[in-house]
Amino acid sequence: MEGIKYQFNGGTFNNATFASRKEEIPRLLTTPGATVPTGFIGREQELEEIHERLNAGGNALVLVNTEGGMGKTTLAAAYWKRFNNQYQHLAWLFCENGILNAMRNNLIESLGLREQINAVADDADKQVRLIINAMANLPKNGLLVLDNANEPAHIQGFEQYAAGLGWQILITSRCAGVLTDTGAEYSIQSLPPEDAKRLFRSQYDEKTPEFEALLDQFLHAVGYNTLCIEVFSKNLHAGSGGWSDLTFEKLLQKLEANGLKLEEDSFEIKTQWAQNLRSDATNSDQIIEALYKVSSLPSEAGELLARFCLLPSANHEASVLIALLAPNDRQGLKRGLDQLAQKGWLNTEDQKYRVSPVVQKIVLRQYADSRWSLGKDMVAQLNVIFENEGQHSINIKTAQPFAELIPDLVDNLATANEDLVMLLNRLWVNHVSTGNLLQAMQTAEKMKGLCEKFEYKSGLALSYEKLGNTYKSLGNLEKALFLFQEMKKLFEELLAADPKNDEFQNGLAISYSKLGLTHNALGNLPSALTFLEESIRLAKALHESRPNNIQFKKGLAISYQCIGLIYHDLGKLTEALTFFEEYTRLAKELHESRPDNREFKKGLAISYQCLGDAYRALGKPSEAIIYFDSYNQIMTKLYEDYPQDVSFKIGLAISYQFLGNAHADLGNWPTALTCYEEYNLIERELYKDYPQDVFIKNSLAISYSKLRATHSSLGNLDKALGFLEDETKLFEELYAAYPQNVDFKNNLAISYYKLGEISKAQNDNNKAKAHFQSAETLWLELVRDAPQYVQFQEFLGFVQADIKALD
Repeated sequence: MEGIKYQFNGGTFNNATFASRKEEIPRLLTTPGATVPTGFIGREQELEEIHERLNAGGNALVLVNTEGGMGKTTLAAAYWKRFNNQYQHLAWLFCENGILNAMRNNLIESLGLREQINAVADDADKQVRLIINAMANLPKNGLLVLDNANEPAHIQGFEQYAAGLGWQILITSRCAGVLTDTGAEYSIQSLPPEDAKRLFRSQYDEKTPEFEALLDQFLHAVGYNTLCIEVFSKNLHAGSGGWSDLTFEKLLQKLEANGLKLEEDSFEIKTQWAQNLRSDATNSDQIIEALYKVSSLPSEAGELLARFCLLPSANHEASVLIALLAPNDRQGLKRGLDQLAQKGWLNTEDQKYRVSPVVQKIVLRQYADSRWSLGKDMVAQLNVIFENEGQHSINIKTAQPFAELIPDLVDNLATANEDLVMLLNRLWVNHVSTGNLLQAMQTAEKMKGLCEKFEYKSGLALSYEKLGNTYKSLGNLEKALFLFQEMKKLFEELLAADPKNDEFQNGLAISYSKLGLTHNALGNLPSALTFLEESIRLAKALHESRPNNIQFKKGLAISYQCIGLIYHDLGKLTEALTFFEEYTRLAKELHESRPDNREFKKGLAISYQCLGDAYRALGKPSEAIIYFDSYNQIMTKLYEDYPQDVSFKIGLAISYQFLGNAHADLGNWPTALTCYEEYNLIERELYKDYPQDVFIKNSLAISYSKLRATHSSLGNLDKALGFLEDETKLFEELYAAYPQNVDFKNNLAISYYKLGEISKAQNDNNKAKAHFQSAETLWLELVRDAPQYVQFQEFLGFVQADIKALD
């Protein structure tokens, strides 16, 4: 009987001919393409799940995918080793250069097709059909492993032939989302932490207390990449015994600095990976280099990948990526990212994209010379997103999703310039505006480290200012003073080298102002006055030389405000009022020049506060209340318009305090109480949200003291005592944390004195005396350390008289 002819997609194959020869077909159509390394760890669940999927019937194909170096080939080899006895025929093809090419190059002889293939030597499609038909007619069932098939087009080209093959097909690939049935794709994850640690320790271990923490740090840095774990543990082992001084800690530092490259510390090592992939890479640097050949990408795709790698190794949403990578071509961007994800360069899930730490480090190293040119547009866009007006971030509502990107972006750009320093400065302003002082501190530290590394002095001076401001907000005045001194030194150096540079002169003027205010807070009024007089001298010269320069006018206005505060504290109220009037004049000019500028609007409000406080100190509460009311109105509007800016909420709270003070001076106790209750309510909300902010904590304590005094005047003694206990507790905490702060020490002394008065009224003389003596101790220190504050001497006299009366 004539053999049945099988028709397969247009090709013919004579079954009778095949039947006469099928006994000659070997069970192994190819040699095993990979072996399982000794000490293979984990993957038991994956092996069982792949086996279950391949034996579920239907179109038995599983594409195992993940990034390079995660053990896909090793997993396939382990599957082959465990389950090969269940298959009639097996074939393993290495498909780096194409699946169909691998079939033509490796299966012809074992299938006995040389003669037929030669007959269609000029038709590659017919050759493949002959091979597919021959495999389809072999006894069932067979296992075909297509290893390292990393081109989507190769996989999709093979898929059209696979349906009629009848073999179980296991594909390993970096590609994702390439099959018609994406359910046939099986993504594997990194080894669990304990398995990863076992794998590392199988090659290298250090008996030190720090090793476990260093191992966790290393695994996180390489994204638990299996090949990296093997390569670097073996490299450490090869260099041990005195061949290298590369400890685990030094290895981590070098990997971070050089992008997974060890250079002279890279030793020749043996890996199953190199054997399985027929790679000639021998040392650790060559292996990591071969893991991802970035040069294989088209230039446009490579640059997109490099720009993506400048961002943190985390999931990124469409809105963020569009804004930073392609604001005017979202569809083109998605196509580009999807193509990179298909080829395994990126991971994608739920419309988000991320890059693995290993890929990121390799890519960034290969684009080391062009990082800034690739990233400068992102920095420019972020500078718009985090635009600020002085100490106020403009886009608080929309900027937050981008804030966490900036630290890693700055690190990955590996340079320092004006644009980057501006970006970190604006990020600092954003954190301050939202009350995140710890993040503000981290940002200022990053700015400092960046400018030190690249010797960028003007940026370094700015970082000292930001650090000083943050430490001052956290109550550490001594640290703030040191930083402002460093800021001054740098601007003096810069100005000496470039005497005509107005920006350096302005920076020096600001440093004098910062030093003056900090000395004032520490009770060093003579030093404070000296620095602020020098600040005004410089600020005046700048303003007179360039009267239309907004920043120089603002600087002079602030200098007037600061020196006015010093004269106010010294009791020189007429001089203080003169400076506050000059401050208000300039603040009005600034506000009128830019009425929508929130910083200038707030500056005008604060100038009204200063005027009101001066008139109040001069015994003119009726004039004071007019300015305090204007202050409150402006702050109310600012907070209503920008509720996310915590500084406006703080300003609103303080405005109620000053309004209450003026009404209390006029004897309007019910109105004063209403103001103080509003003040206390806002401060409690602020303290709940920002407990680390020392200024807010102090303001909350003051709000309790105002409520205590008002209820006392209204005869509500029980309520007064409760608020007194609240204020004392907070002032004790503040004093314990910052014993050199003059205000905290004085406020606590007042609280002790008031407690003494209440105990005395209750005829508890022993308790009263103890409170009075606590207050006396604090005022004695204040009189000794800050004799220029006349009120401290007066307070000391009062308490000593009370103690004497009790003796």
